Amino acid sequence: MLAAPAFAQDAPAQSAPPQPRYATMIAPGDADALVDGAQPVAAPTTPVSTTPEQPIDATPSANNSVSSPRRYATMQAPQTETVTVIGLRSSEDTSYRLDTGDTVRVTVFGETDLSGTFEIDGQGYVRLPLIGPVQAAGISTYGLETRLTSLLIQGGFLLTPRVNVEVTTHRPFYIIGEVAKPGEYPYVNAMSVPNAIALAGGYTDRAAESAVYIRHQGETKGREVPADESTRIRPGDVVRVERTTYWSIMTLLSPLISPFATAAYLLK
Repeated sequence: MLAAPAFAQDAPAQSAPPQPRYATMIAPGDADALVDGAQPVAAPTTPVSTTPEQPIDATPSANNSVSSPRRYATMQAPQTETVTVIGLRSSEDTSYRLDTGDTVRVTVFGETDLSGTFEIDGQGYVRLPLIGPVQAAGISTYGLETRLTSLLIQGGFLLTPRVNVEVTTHRPFYIIGEVAKPGEYPYVNAMSVPNAIALAGGYTDRAAESAVYIRHQGETKGREVPADESTRIRPGDVVRVERTTYWSIMTLLSPLISPFATAAYLLK
């Protein structure tokens, strides 16, 4: 009896060689492609994050300038330096203009022979040793400092002079009109209208006390200003106190009323 032919087992199907997943992998069977027996580089097994890192606690380096802008939101803003100005000396007050009647103290540091107290004369000049007459009217104390410094250098007296000028006595102011004692009075620093009225003995009974007229030196017409602490007086000012409206009318009518008043007095 013939034996049944044995069925040959199916040969296992040969699968295609796996393809490389990364550029660094080498397909199987390509060992000849390796150079000098180098081994293929293993593929990375950990996930790679593509999110850019954020700076943590970023601070400016020591070489950075204080004024450079911040590069990151977490950087602290540069600290700013605060400078407090206490005040200006009199020689830096450019609002006040010197004029006839002012007395100034000129100090040339290290030169006592050139220093001293001088009055501005009627022509507006201040006369100093060696330098002679110098025009001072119409300029500030700082301007006079600059002018004296230039004259000392140009005259060959000093190479690097340091000059300081300050007002010791201001020119007077004047008050007229309805005050007890109209006239000329010495100026005091930070003087207001009430101070000026008090120096002149106060108002008369006919004075308008709510406002005064002030004409600054060099002006041709006065202007009405409140008669309170907010109105300041300058050296050389002319302050005029007006009468009230009632007394102004009575002053105008007095020449007309006087003859009738005299006749009525005589006929009674």
